Amino acid sequence: MNSPVDVAVVGTLNVDVIIQVERMPEAGETIMGRSVSQRLGGKGANQALAAARHAPTALIGTVGDDEDGGRLLAAQRAGGVDVSHVLRAREASGTAFIEVDDDGDNRIIVLAGANRELTAEHALHALDATFPGVVLTQLESPPEVTEAVADWCSRHDRRFLLNPSPVADLPAHVLAAADPLVVNEHEARFYAPDVDDDPVAPARSLLRVARSAVMTLGAHGVVVAEGSAVRRIDVEQVRAVDTTGAGDVFAGILGAHLASGHELVAAAELAAAAATEFVARPRQG
Repeated sequence: MNSPVDVAVVGTLNVDVIIQVERMPEAGETIMGRSVSQRLGGKGANQALAAARHAPTALIGTVGDDEDGGRLLAAQRAGGVDVSHVLRAREASGTAFIEVDDDGDNRIIVLAGANRELTAEHALHALDATFPGVVLTQLESPPEVTEAVADWCSRHDRRFLLNPSPVADLPAHVLAAADPLVVNEHEARFYAPDVDDDPVAPARSLLRVARSAVMTLGAHGVVVAEGSAVRRIDVEQVRAVDTTGAGDVFAGILGAHLASGHELVAAAELAAAAATEFVARPRQG
């Protein structure tokens, strides 16, 4: 059995193929790209690397038994992440195709590949072995994994951070375990559709389905809803170079600071500052 960790991230590891474009193409339109590069990513991998900067972190997932899988694992180890619970599978490692325009906005298509091989049984075995204080997961893994992780956290009184991306319908008991539910504005309105145009309203409404909620609004900051209180957090205004992965940085650092004992608002402030710095920083492929 491994030594316990503060944070366990259950999620995906992908090789990202990034295409720089002046603007996003319309439906049926062909445009010329400016450059193409590769970057190691996946929501689980990105969040684990971010969390590991501030707390002992393990990643639970699956990669291919291929060159890309080796590269993905090496990057995690270099970032201080425990990868002893990342399995190797026969299927090729996951790949994401990402378009990034001149405004730093992106569109992403993910091919799950080996990530599909992650099972609820393996995730539960890994959580029993690492017994983290905080567990963070997303919705790129098979749905039965997400349900198993939520149930494990409830049984063992561990804090469950759910970042429901890509957004999808979820059982009520999974949402109810989230503390917090970490969403962007689009995801918030999926789970709280009956709200007005007040940007704070979706976060407040999410308290009907989750224990607490954190809603990111990009340059407009973050909204934290907990108990009867809703708090708006402003962020520094910067020029976004590339927003790809910013939500993962936010979620990972939020989880790490919660595991370290910070209250939710304080942890969200620290995560928002890190994500703001991240989007303004040029990155190599």
